[in-house]
Amino acid sequence: MDNFKRASKAAVICYGFGDLASQFVWTFVGSYLSIFYTDVVGLGPGVIAAIMLIARIWDAVNDPMMGAIAENSKSRFGRFRPWIAFGCPALAVFAVLTFTNPFSGSTASGAVWAGFTYIAAGMLYTLVNIPYGALSGVMSEDANQRNVINTSRNIGMNIGMIIVNALSAGLMLKFSGAGAQVATGHGYMMTALIYSIISIPLFLIVFFTSREVVGRTAAQEAAKFSFVETMRNLFTNKYLMIVFAIMAVQMTAFMGRIAVTAFYVIYCLNSFTLIALIMTIPSIGAVIGSLFVPFFAKKYGKRNVLMISMLIQAVGLLIIWLAPFDNIPMVIAGDIVFGVFNVGFPMTLSMVADSVDYMELKKGVRTDGTAYATYGLATKLGNAIGGAVGVPLLFMVGYKANAAQSAETMQGINTIVNLIPAILFIAAALICLFWNMTDHDADEIRTQLRVKRGEQ
Repeated sequence: MDNFKRASKAAVICYGFGDLASQFVWTFVGSYLSIFYTDVVGLGPGVIAAIMLIARIWDAVNDPMMGAIAENSKSRFGRFRPWIAFGCPALAVFAVLTFTNPFSGSTASGAVWAGFTYIAAGMLYTLVNIPYGALSGVMSEDANQRNVINTSRNIGMNIGMIIVNALSAGLMLKFSGAGAQVATGHGYMMTALIYSIISIPLFLIVFFTSREVVGRTAAQEAAKFSFVETMRNLFTNKYLMIVFAIMAVQMTAFMGRIAVTAFYVIYCLNSFTLIALIMTIPSIGAVIGSLFVPFFAKKYGKRNVLMISMLIQAVGLLIIWLAPFDNIPMVIAGDIVFGVFNVGFPMTLSMVADSVDYMELKKGVRTDGTAYATYGLATKLGNAIGGAVGVPLLFMVGYKANAAQSAETMQGINTIVNLIPAILFIAAALICLFWNMTDHDADEIRTQLRVKRGEQ
C-alpha cells in the first residue's frame, strides 16, 4: 500500500455541492449582471467597465491576502472549512443586493451602489471559494483521488449551471409580471433571492462532510508568516504561474463569453427564452464528459487531456460562429461540441495541487490557500474581462439596448461571443506546452514529501 491519506467517498461526492452552491450565486451574476446593468439600471458601458476593472484590481490584492489568511488559520475544524460555513450567509445576502436598483442608474448614487454591491459580493465570493478550492488539495494525498474530487466539483459546477441557465429566464419573466416579454428589475432580484437561499445549505454540506487530512509540518506552523515571502514563493513557482496563465486565458474565453452570450441569443437568434437552451446544453455536455475525465487523465495525463479539451471547445465555438442565425440546429450542434469537451477545470485544479506539492518539496513551504487564491483570481479576471471588455465591444459594433440591431452589429456580436473566445481557447491550449511535469513526476514528489515528514 502507498499509505496515502484519502478522503471518504461521502466527502468526495459532497465536495461537488460547494461548486453547485457557487453557481447559484456566481453563474447568475456572471450571466446576467451585465445585461441587468445596461437594460435595467441604465449604466453606460464606461461605468460598467470601470466597476469591473476596479473590482479586479482590488482582487489582485484581496485574493492572495485571503488565501494567506486562510492557510494560516487555526481552528478545531481545520484551516479552510470554517470560512465556508461562516462566509456563505453573507455571500448570499450580497448576491441579492447586487441585483437591486434603489437609485437611478443615470445618477452617481446608482453607479456607486452598483460598484459597492458588486465589489462586496466579489470579496465574499473570495472569502468562501478560496478556502473551498484549497480544501480539495488537503482532503487527499492521492493524485487519482484528487482528480476524482475535482471532477466532483466540475460536475457540481455544471449541474449548477444547468439549473441556473435552464430556469433563470423563466423565473425572471414570472417575477416580472403577467405578459412580460423581458425581465424587469424585480424579476432579477427575486431570482437572485431564490438562488441565494438554496446556496447556503449546499455549502454547509461540504463543511460537515469534508476533513483536512494534509496539514502543515510543525516547522511550517512555527515559521513566522511573511506576506512578502509568501508572494515571492507564489511568483517563483513556475508551475503555478503556468496554471495561472492557462486559467486567465481559458476563463477569459469561458466566463467572458457567458457574460455576453445573452446578447447573442436575444439579438442575433431573436429569442429571450432560447437563452435557457443555449446556455444549458454546454453544462449538460460537461457533466457527461466529466464522467470520463478520471479515466482519460490517468491514461493520458492531466496536461494532455486539458489541452485537447480546449482545442475541441474552440472547434465547437467556430461551428456556432459560422452558423447562420436562422440555422438553430447548427448552433445547437456547435453548442454540444463545446459542452461535451468542457472538462478542463478538474485538470487545472489538480495541477494547482501538484504545483503546491512541488513548491513544498523545493522550498519547504506549503501555500495551499494562496495558490488557490491565485487560481481564483484568474477565474475572476476572466469574468471581469468579459464584462469590462465585452460590453464596450458590443457598443463599439453598434449595439443599442432594447432595440433591433443592424446586420453588421449582429455579426459583430457573433464575433465577440464566439470567434474571439475560440481564439482564446486555442491560445490557452498552447500555453499547456510549457507544463513539463508528468503525473509520474507529481507522484514522486508526493512520495518524497512523505519521507521528509516521516510518514513512511
